[in-house]
Amino acid sequence: MWIDARLALWLEATRSLIVADLHWGYVESHRAQGNLLPAWGDADIAARLRALLQDYQPAEMIWLGDSLHTLAGRAAAESFLQTLSVPVVLVSGNHDVRWTRAAETTAVRRGGFFLHHGDQPAAVPQSCIEIVGHHHPAFVWSDGAGTHLKLPALVASPRRFVLPAFSPWAAGMPWKPAGEEIVYGIGTKRIFTVSGGSRQKEPFV
Repeated sequence: MWIDARLALWLEATRSLIVADLHWGYVESHRAQGNLLPAWGDADIAARLRALLQDYQPAEMIWLGDSLHTLAGRAAAESFLQTLSVPVVLVSGNHDVRWTRAAETTAVRRGGFFLHHGDQPAAVPQSCIEIVGHHHPAFVWSDGAGTHLKLPALVASPRRFVLPAFSPWAAGMPWKPAGEEIVYGIGTKRIFTVSGGSRQKEPFV
């Protein structure tokens, strides 16, 4: 498997393309509350997903929870899904509890990987590596003189991977690695190790 700098994970063995935390309808939700955000976001999600589908030609795409921000995003998400020929597995996240289309699936297994949203603990089979979203991991770089740069991140350890949020509005939470966790910062064209971990072996196999 490998991580794509466009914030997607690719499982070669099952030809599964995985994204987490799309948060369709984020802008609509906030504008309905009186917050004057620009009417931008869902079209960006759709365009980026189409580019990934075109490049990978997957057997399936998996949305790993929090596909919607609120039900305000349901129409856009379902309209996009109707245009696809590839199957999409909708794993439920805490933001999806009222979206009946995603409510039935809380976890899926693909080969040696067990995928769920990550907002609640799950009974992960002993033989599987856990893949979750939910946490919106990020890395923050500072030059010590007031300049800061925040990048989405992937967190990897021997037993778990935490995926970056796909939403363009996801600011991300700085992740402090623990134990054998390694944080990978994700730039627009490059992925690089930024902190943590005691392993030397490349985790993307």
